[in-house]
Order: sequence, then C-alpha cells, then structure tokens
Amino acid sequence: MHTALRWVGVATVGIVAIGLASCSAGSDTGKVTLTFAQFGNSLDDAKGLKDDPIKAAIEKAVGITLKYDTGSEGFDDRMATELAAGTSPDIFPTWDADRFQKWAKDGALLDIAKVVDADKSRYPVLAKVLADPQYQAYNKLYTGDANAAYGIYAVSSLPYPSFAGVPVYNQSILDRFNGGNVPKTIDEFVNFTDAAAANGIAGWWPRNDKLTNWTEIDATMALPQGTSIAPPASQTWAGLIRTGDDTWKLTTTSPESEQVVKQLAAMYKANALDNGVGVKGDFDDAYADFGLGKIASVNFQFGYPGQFRDFWKTAWQQAHPDSAKVTDLAQGVSLQGSAGYPQIYQTSAPIGAFWVVPATTKHPERVVDLLEYLASQKGQDTIFMGIKGKTYNPGSDGQPQYIEGAWNAINKAYGTSDGRGQYVWFDYLFSASSFMTQFQSKSWFDSVTHPVDHSSLWASDTDKQLMERALTTIKSFSDKVVVTLPDYYNLLVLDPKATEIQTKLKEISNRYLAAFIGGQMDIDSGWPKYVAEYKAAGADEYQKIVNAAVKAAKKLGK
Repeated sequence: MHTALRWVGVATVGIVAIGLASCSAGSDTGKVTLTFAQFGNSLDDAKGLKDDPIKAAIEKAVGITLKYDTGSEGFDDRMATELAAGTSPDIFPTWDADRFQKWAKDGALLDIAKVVDADKSRYPVLAKVLADPQYQAYNKLYTGDANAAYGIYAVSSLPYPSFAGVPVYNQSILDRFNGGNVPKTIDEFVNFTDAAAANGIAGWWPRNDKLTNWTEIDATMALPQGTSIAPPASQTWAGLIRTGDDTWKLTTTSPESEQVVKQLAAMYKANALDNGVGVKGDFDDAYADFGLGKIASVNFQFGYPGQFRDFWKTAWQQAHPDSAKVTDLAQGVSLQGSAGYPQIYQTSAPIGAFWVVPATTKHPERVVDLLEYLASQKGQDTIFMGIKGKTYNPGSDGQPQYIEGAWNAINKAYGTSDGRGQYVWFDYLFSASSFMTQFQSKSWFDSVTHPVDHSSLWASDTDKQLMERALTTIKSFSDKVVVTLPDYYNLLVLDPKATEIQTKLKEISNRYLAAFIGGQMDIDSGWPKYVAEYKAAGADEYQKIVNAAVKAAKKLGK
C-alpha cells in the first residue's frame, strides 16, 4: 500500500498543476458530480435520499451533484485502499494522524491552500481560515510546511467542559444515608457508599469497561488525593501529575497510588464499590441495576450536562416510565480530597478528524467550492438550521424556531440523527463534536474552540430541565477542576516508541489493579512486584518522552 501511495503522489503532480491552471483561468465552474464520504450513515432509503431538501439546497448553491458514500465496518481502511488506487471519494475523513501525515508526505492529498491561494476572491472564507496562525501551526506540525493545507482539521471542542470523576446519585438513597445531600469530599463519599452497602445496596458503579478503562475511578478517587492510578493512554497525561508548567510525573505506581488502591479494595470488599465491577456491563447490567435502586451512585462522564440528561432518560425513565421525575436523580460534584479538587487537564483544540481531498480528484476547484460554501455562514446555517419555512422559522430574538418533526423526516433516510447538530452529513466537517462554526465572524481558532450549540432550541421541556439542573451544579465547581493547558499542548506529538510503552504499561496495570482491588492479590506484598515490572517495561523512559514532547511543542508553538 505504501508503494501505491507513493506512486499516486508522483502520478498526480501533473493533474494538480492542470487543476490550478484551470482555477486561475476560472474555467472549472461547470456542474460536476462530487462524492462526499462520512462514517456511519445509511444509504438504504433511495427515495429519502432523492427527496432530501438539504442535499438539493447545497447542490443548487454550489452548482454540483452530490453523491454520498458511507459505511461502518472497515470504513477507514477502505478509504485508505481507495486512495491508493485513485478511486477514493472527493472528500473523506481519517482519524489516524500518522496515516494523514504519510498521505501528505507521499503526495496523495490535494494541497487545499494552493487552490485557495490561486483565487482568494473565489474562496474568501477558506482564505481567512487557512491564514489563521493556529491553523498554520497544525500544518507545520503534521506536514512541516505552515502554508501547505493538506486537510481540514475537525476540532473536538465542546460548548461546555467535559470531564470524568463526577457521580450521579439516586436521590431517595441520598435521603436515607446522607441527609439528602450530595457528598462533596472523598470521606463523605466513602461513608455514603459504605452506608448504602451495609444496607444491601451497592454504593458506587464507575464506568470501567471491564477494568480496562480507569478514567472514572481515577478522577473520582485518585486525582483528588494528588495522584493517579491510571496507566498511560492515548490522552498523553493519563497516569501523570503535573508538577510544573512543563513537567509531568508518572504516578501510577507511587506510594500515594498504593494507598488509593487499598482504599478501593476495602470499598470493593464491602460492596461500597460494586463488587460486580469487572464482570457486569456498564450500559446494560449496571444501568438496569441503577434503575431498580440496586446501586446508589454511578459515574459516566457526568461532568458534561448532556450525559446527565441522557442517563436520566435511559437508566431511570425507562425503568420508571409512569413515575420518573427530574428530581429523582441528583447531579453530583467532583470530590475534594487531600489535594483539593482533582485537576483534569484538557487542550483547547483537540483534533477529532482530518478531512482530506485526494490529489487525483478530477475537479479540485469544484471540491474547494463545496468546502467554501460549507465553511460560510450560509452553508453552516443550511446544515444546522436548514431551510426557512421548511425546517425552521426565524425567531424574534434572532434564534431559529425549529419546526417540530421536520428534521427527523429528513434524517430518517440516513438511519441516524444527532441531538447536537441537525443534518447528519457535513455536521462533523469542521467541528468533530457536531456543532456550528462561525468562520466569517470569528477567527478559525476561536470558532472551533467555542462552537455554537442550538440543541436547546429543539429540546423537549424535560430535556431542558435536565440540562439546566445538571449545568447549574456543574458550573458551581468546574472552573476549579478543569485546567486548560497552554495552546502549544495542541501540538504535542509523542515519540513513536511511546505507543509501544503505553501498551506494555496498560497491560501490567490492568492485571495488577484488578487483582489488588478484587482481593486476588495482597497489596502489601504485591505492590513492590508491580513497581518493578512497571519500571522494567519503560515507565521512566515514558515520562522522559512526555516531558521532551512538551518542550518540543512549546518551541513549535512559538
């Protein structure tokens, strides 16, 4: 495949050059068919596809015919194969940064900036986007050339902070064992879960993916105590504690972590930590038990208000369809421990996907015409609001008033919908979190890191109550918990060896932590073995790699 990619890169140099000449002459403006690929939608409803008014509106605005491509199983690999063969869609995504970099290096991708620079008056919105210093910093990071744009960077920022470590509680059980009050400290939480367990109710269920994902357990119990029991993972600072502006320490096997594991083991033994952890499933068994009142508290990314809403509807309302009330569940807070609140680090603009155009596309300027329209405010309005009189009416306050059921009628043809965006094609193109961007009125960086959320405008009254209930609580503490790292952390790339070490450390941690917490291994005698095996697998080297990468990113960010 690599050979084929290199061959495509060489073979298409002339094609790109011809396209740029056409662009300069303004000749490539006729109606053409362009294929856009997106993961996960359905194309089974031929009539729904044919009658789609949003697709028709985009086609009319750009003067093209749109063809959609999709799939789930093996989608990313299929796109790579078709790119190598010169048969890929005109626009498609990849989530693999290494793959994106190689394609760019091998000449398999169109340099969108060259097309835009050849006629900036034709592409004013994209010209503004591609001139943004932060956009160019990503170009530099991925391709070595700040001015070469081989892809559209879809950013995964959210309108509200999203973080782990926050429990949600069954209010009636809180009333019985904690005076109706949400625990605010580690000690209060442990006492509450112990009391519930002593009365035959599992105290706490943290999402754990059968003890291969420690995020919720770590953020709830370890981070407030100044350590992390988690192994390194794809999020660079997992398992590390920040000890300075650009210094990180791996604490997975620290003495402080040992004490937290002992605490968790005691909770597990008492069923204060549900002793089905590691066996039963998160979203079926645990949700069902919570709905039946068999679990007192649950964790699953409840630092984001939408998760509280969704959990209430799936785990609670479905179990109590005739009696469920918004007040039945209590939105919790991040717990405070010996180190105060947990410190949860985030970057301002994490890349969620790379949208690329193959160098072999027959109509590069027309593809960029489509991107220009979709990046414009008119294009974003079409994707997220639709068509005036058909999907929304203008409100007196300037906000759209969505026509009930109109969007569902459009999106049902594609077998999916999204509570944040509306049109299920193109809504992830610039914001990988499916929110509206505003490139004409804001800079690229400001827009993608502060996207527009219209979801409350089409939400039900119950949804609004749930969101407001959660958001009011979360706002009271989130600024003490979420720490946004300097912008140069967006440019952090680890040495390739780090992935190999991560895999080894994760396997070791999963094995030891499960045995320690489950009581199959004595912690006092087993911890030194854990530390030794962890160190032998490259823990110290991994810490050095992370700190070196941070310094390199800071230099690049300048």
